[in-house]
Amino acid sequence: EMINKRFGVTLLEVVIAAAILAIAFIPIVNLLSSSATTTVKVGNYAKASDLLAKFMEEVKHVPMKIYEEKIPQLLAGEESKIPEEFYPDTLKSFAELKKDDKEFWLDNTIKAEVNKYKQIVELGISAQIAWKEKGNKEATSQPDRSLRDYALIFNSEAKQD
Repeated sequence: EMINKRFGVTLLEVVIAAAILAIAFIPIVNLLSSSATTTVKVGNYAKASDLLAKFMEEVKHVPMKIYEEKIPQLLAGEESKIPEEFYPDTLKSFAELKKDDKEFWLDNTIKAEVNKYKQIVELGISAQIAWKEKGNKEATSQPDRSLRDYALIFNSEAKQD
């Protein structure tokens, strides 16, 4: 009796093995892809957080007298925008990020509590940094992402009622 011994693999075995490897490989590729997307999103939130902190620090250190002189509507109790001259370092950071094809934008308001002597007693500053994960401000296919902050600044030099 002759026993037929065969060595090697058939084409069918190779195709099945390749299919099994491909099916096992797909979740790994998806995991790497979603990990990269998450890393970009976290990076954008970190950049926005840094911008917001920088903005708040800059505007908190502007003397109250300057606010009174440059934004007279505050003394009338009206809400206003903070002039860009009050946060030049933040604006430089925005420009640097735009060079790297990442556009962030800022919206802010300021309102004052005024005493009977027409002095600012307290400032309320609200700021929001916004961006899109992909594209610029005009990209309509992407939702806006944003971070907000609010600060109250007390004027220790104001006369108390």
